[in-house]
Parts: sequence; structure tokens; C-alpha cells
Amino acid sequence: MCLVVFCAGCSFSHTGETVSQSKARKYQLAMDYNNLGTKYFDKDMIHEAIIQFKRAIALNPDLAESHNNLGVSYCNIQEYDSAIEEFKLAIKLNPDYSKAHDNLGFAYTKKGLFEEAIAEHQRALKINPQDMEAKKNLEIAKREASLEVTKKKFQIETKGISPGYIIGYNQYASGLFDDALSSFKNILVGYPNDLMSCYYLGCTYTMKGMVNDAINLYKNLLAKDPSNIIARLNLADIYMENGLYDEAILEYENIIRITPNNIHALCKLGEAYAEKGQPEKAILIYNKAIASNPAFSKAYKELGSVYMQTGLYDDAISAWSKFIALSPGSSKIHFNLGLAYANKDMFSEAIAAFKKALSIDPENIQTLYHLADAYDKSGLIDDAFHEYNIAAKLISKAKNKKNNASADKQNNSEEIVVTFGEK
Repeated sequence: MCLVVFCAGCSFSHTGETVSQSKARKYQLAMDYNNLGTKYFDKDMIHEAIIQFKRAIALNPDLAESHNNLGVSYCNIQEYDSAIEEFKLAIKLNPDYSKAHDNLGFAYTKKGLFEEAIAEHQRALKINPQDMEAKKNLEIAKREASLEVTKKKFQIETKGISPGYIIGYNQYASGLFDDALSSFKNILVGYPNDLMSCYYLGCTYTMKGMVNDAINLYKNLLAKDPSNIIARLNLADIYMENGLYDEAILEYENIIRITPNNIHALCKLGEAYAEKGQPEKAILIYNKAIASNPAFSKAYKELGSVYMQTGLYDDAISAWSKFIALSPGSSKIHFNLGLAYANKDMFSEAIAAFKKALSIDPENIQTLYHLADAYDKSGLIDDAFHEYNIAAKLISKAKNKKNNASADKQNNSEEIVVTFGEK
């Protein structure tokens, strides 16, 4: 974990100082308190760090970094409500502060507010798509949201769990995977039929990258209870994530035999067939998913992709148009729709689709180039030149921003980004 620190500056005299000098002195003192707070934090003196960050904020309430640092400190002592308030203040002062969004998402996850957490991590990644910590935290938030659904279902279906389960679950939820692994294994020695401990042990194996152990665990669970859909879904998903498409297909088909309208299994089965280069089977399965749940937009999206890959542009247009009717806010699908129209030389329709994509994501360079190309092929040279020019300016702007960021990093230490998350 690292905190935002500021480079040292000059000191100011208190006597005879101007208003400008007074403000500068307060700013300098605020930076000094902030930096002192980071030193306390690095020595695990969290309460002392909090005092210093509060002093920095008292002198300069507009220091977004100090609010963020204070929020990190509150998280460290598990005062998540206070942390959330500080992260919100940091974001209010600097809406593009990606790490504050990421940290807010982290605090939301700790509070069990998974939808809010996922939204904040996504905002962080929209600002900084290369933030690996935000990507990791987003994955954790999504997984925790899924596990919470499973947990609630289990609590409804069963009256009790093994005594040590809560300890193991809390360790897992806190990212203490080695401890959770030990706890769940110990539980299963005394309670070999504790399905939830088995389930979370498999999840822990997966989080630690112990794929073979997770696979063997789920296989053993299914040997005891072949109707355990959750275990079979997890096993199939692990196979899928590791490119074992034949094994994944077998498990998804088993699930569908037990629960024919399992929309997740149907869509993943279609995806597996597509990955294996069997588009005809993928198309058949995606259409089954749609027949099972016509409002499930993801099936239309994936079906459109398979149609596009096989050159069935009319069918791709139809599928993506239905997706857009259900989920109109996806710039990516409007862009894909434009590509399908362009492949049919329907440039007016392609232009309209690309424009819609840009209305959602105005600085998407790829979309700008394809819009320019569609104008060009329509004979609208001036419009094409205009879009090419916008794209070129955005590329130049991105390069300048990258160069400036590199120069700032070399010349001062004012913008060291805060980061923390699950370990």
C-alpha cells in the first residue's frame, strides 16, 4: 500500500506576509502534515496517521489526496463508513481521481454493497484502463456478489452450518486465502458433508490459481451429489477459463439436462462451441437460450458475434438490433452493428450506427476511423476528412498527455497514486 505524498517546498515567514503568502504557507503546512501522515501509516501507526491527515485537511480542505489517504487509513482500521465519506469527498474534489473511485469500490465491497462497488471499480477503469489493482478489485467484487447470492440461497435451504465456517468465510472475504484454505480443510475433516465449506474451498483454490485442486474438489463433490448444480457450474466455468472446451461442453450439457432453462449454462455452452470453431452449434445453443429467456440481452450479443464471424451479416444485424432494443447504452454493439452494415455496403446505416456509438463514447478513435471510412466510401470526402482530423487530434492529445505525465513523474513526486486492495 502506498499513499500520496507531496514534494517539499520553501517555508514562509508569519510576519508581514501577504494573503498570497499566507495561503502558500497553509498549503505547505498541509502538505507537510500529509507527508507526516504517510510516514506514520508506513510504520502501522494508523491512528497517528489519521490525526496528521485531518490536520492537512483542516488547513486545506481541497486536498483530494489527503481525503483519499484518510479514507485508506479508515479502511485499515475497518471504519468503512468513515472511509466511504472521505473517498466521496476526494472524488467530489477530483472526479477523475481513479484510485479514489477504486478505493471507494473496495470500501463498498467490505460493506457488502456489491453493486455500488462494481460501479466504482468500473469508473476507475474507465479513467485508467491500465490499473491492474482496479481490475483485480472489480473481479473480487463481482465474485463476492455472486457468492453472496449463493450464500443467501444456502441459508434459506439449510438450517445450520459447521461451527468454523464463518471464520473460513470471513478469511476468504478478506482475501486471506492461505488462512481460508487451512480453515476450510480443517472443517471438512470433521464435517465432510458441509457443502458450503466445500464450495468455498473450491473458490479459494481458484483464487490462488490452484486449478487442478479446484477441479478435483468439484469432481469429488459431484461424485457424492451429481445434482449439485452450483458445483457443476463452477467446474464447467473452470474448464472454460482454462481452455478445456471439450470438458466444459460436457459439464454444461449435463447441467442443461438437469435444468433445461439454465440461461448461464446455455450461453456458456454456446461460447464453448464458438471457441472450438463450431459456429453452427453455437448458433443453435444461443437461439435456445433466447427461446428460454427472450429478455436475456447477452445471448443476442454473443449470437451476433458468431453470425458476424461466419459472414452472416443480416443475421448479425438482426441479433445486435434486438440487443440494442434491450440494452441501448452499449457503444461497442452500436460499433459492431456499424461494421456489419459496412460489410454489406450499407454505408448510410453504418454511418448512423457509428454516430450512435460516438454519442455514447465520443473519443473512441477506432469508431472515428470507421465512420470516416464509411463517409469516404459514400463519397462524402469533407465529412471523412473531418472525422479523420478529430481522430488524429485525439491521438496527438493522448501522446502529449502520456509525455506530460512521464515528465511530471520525473520532475516531482506530488502525484504518487494511492493503491490498496485485497492481498
